[in-house]
Amino acid sequence: MLRLFSLFVVLLFGSSALAETMTEQQKIDALLGAFDTPGITFIRNGEEHDGAWAKQHLTDKLKAAKPEVTTADDFITTIATTSSKTGKPYLIKTSDGKTIKSGVWLKKKLAEINSKDTGGKN
Repeated sequence: MLRLFSLFVVLLFGSSALAETMTEQQKIDALLGAFDTPGITFIRNGEEHDGAWAKQHLTDKLKAAKPEVTTADDFITTIATTSSKTGKPYLIKTSDGKTIKSGVWLKKKLAEINSKDTGGKN
């Protein structure tokens, strides 16, 4: 009886963990949500924009690129790193004044998402 109960508990918690795994679309949505971070500036072709503008711009690019973009990594490399018009990299200016390439910033955000998604086991 104790073995049966132990098996039940393992199955119950195992299936709960599976149910909490994020889909690639949820990860993309979370990456887009990162642009809601206060104090960031999105730089496209030398022009500065707020996070809301960046989020909308990247959402529009994503809609135009589907169905080719299917993973969060695809989103970062295909949509959110460079201007499709000029080929210049997108930049993020953080609240502390540092400027980094958007791809680097988003890869860090994706690593945080994946770490939370796997319960810190990543």
